[in-house]
Amino acid sequence: MEYAAEQLAAGFRAMTMLTGYVRRGGRPAAVAPTIPLRPGEKQYGWFPVTVDDERRLAVITSRRLIIGEEFELSRIDRVRPVAGEWSVALDLRGRGPLVLTGPWVPWLGVVLCAELYGTAWPPPAVAIPGPRRCSAISARTARKKLMATVDRPARGLRG
Repeated sequence: MEYAAEQLAAGFRAMTMLTGYVRRGGRPAAVAPTIPLRPGEKQYGWFPVTVDDERRLAVITSRRLIIGEEFELSRIDRVRPVAGEWSVALDLRGRGPLVLTGPWVPWLGVVLCAELYGTAWPPPAVAIPGPRRCSAISARTARKKLMATVDRPARGLRG
């Protein structure tokens, strides 16, 4: 589906401005709600998107993405912007990937990343954290190793 050049330019400009703002520590701005919100929930926008070659209206809030179907943001495992396609692929728990396309979708990707990761773009890879070591034990062990070498007399200098 084709979109007007003005819409593409406006969406790109909004994404660029929001990216800079989020990088400086800002958060997406709330707009007047067009849907009933839950307590503490904010709406960030609503705009047309294409999903499975069908145009729909998307609504993004601080907790949900609504595109006919409602998705809690906590169900999104990964946000994958599709370079040069005005698209974003969302890996959702309990469902296959959801691919959204449209002039405002790059902006939507930044909003989702700001809400999910606190950054303008998704992390390069999700690292699975390993077991943590207690820093006090690590520091003590390092000091013991250092002191063992200091306390040991040097070769040939036994007194």
